[in-house]
Amino acid sequence: MHRGKAWVLAGFGVLMFLLIGAFTRHSQSAEQHAPATVSRQRQSAITKQSSRKTQAASTPSQTAPSIAGSTVAQTSSSLAAFTFFAPTLQRSWSYMAYVPAGYDPHKRYPLVLMLHGMDGDDTNLVQLVDSKSLLDEAVNSTGHPAVVVFVDGGNSFYVDSPAEKMQTAIMQDLLPHLKQQFALLSQADAYAVGGVSMGGYGALRLVLAEPQQFRIVAALSPAVWQQVPEAAQSRMPAFLTHGQWDQARWDADQPANMLTADRLAGLKVYLASGQADTTVPFTDVTHFASQLQAVGVTPTTSWSAAGTHGFNYWQQALPAAYQWLLQQLPRATTN
Repeated sequence: MHRGKAWVLAGFGVLMFLLIGAFTRHSQSAEQHAPATVSRQRQSAITKQSSRKTQAASTPSQTAPSIAGSTVAQTSSSLAAFTFFAPTLQRSWSYMAYVPAGYDPHKRYPLVLMLHGMDGDDTNLVQLVDSKSLLDEAVNSTGHPAVVVFVDGGNSFYVDSPAEKMQTAIMQDLLPHLKQQFALLSQADAYAVGGVSMGGYGALRLVLAEPQQFRIVAALSPAVWQQVPEAAQSRMPAFLTHGQWDQARWDADQPANMLTADRLAGLKVYLASGQADTTVPFTDVTHFASQLQAVGVTPTTSWSAAGTHGFNYWQQALPAAYQWLLQQLPRATTN
């Protein structure tokens, strides 16, 4: 009797053990799979949320254009000195920059490069001529604000030579730097060059040498000599070979010898000179104007009966030149 009860109790115990084990295994299985299901759901939600954030971040605003350049917005116009390292020249390079009133880094502006004359630097046209006031007036009268940069070209005539590769430095060092510093338009018709004397020569030559970048030029008393004075030759290292004047090099770089069809499309030229100029004879400048007309380019000209070769004349001639330059350039835009 006792032995029979013992067998019954033992069998009941085995049955309970089996049932408890099965329940436990089922519970463990559910616990092992449940977190994976929740994880996938949460991961899906996180992915969707992340996708929405990424899409929002990568979609440009239709009403707020991105800021360009490191120059901040300003109410009044300004004139400031800048210096950066130019790899082509392997030295620090300085320039002066005029920024128009109401400058907004959310917009894009045209650019004018201004080139000084022999024995000068980037300060000449802002110290010996009051270019800031002249540009303020030109911007106000035309309604065409632009960034204007005064380049330090030494006595390079703004060409590449064994002495210094100034043209390359302008194209490969200065322009990329300016596009990082200021909010500039990108199209070629938004870039212009102006200059006086040697800078007038350099401006004319640059638009002809780099037609993909420049199409607009204003040259005042440009040094387009038909015969370079001996007194000037020793101060022109770009055209010296072993310390001696190299006429062939001068002839090769003459703007008049670069008036080929592939360089003339869309070219706009402004020429100014004084009839009393004895440094670069007035007849040399008018001869160049005739050479332009012979190839189908009619320059806008401003001849002064009493104008000589110097800052007194350029102070008088620059207002019209600045206004002409700004009028040829597109307006600042938010596009």
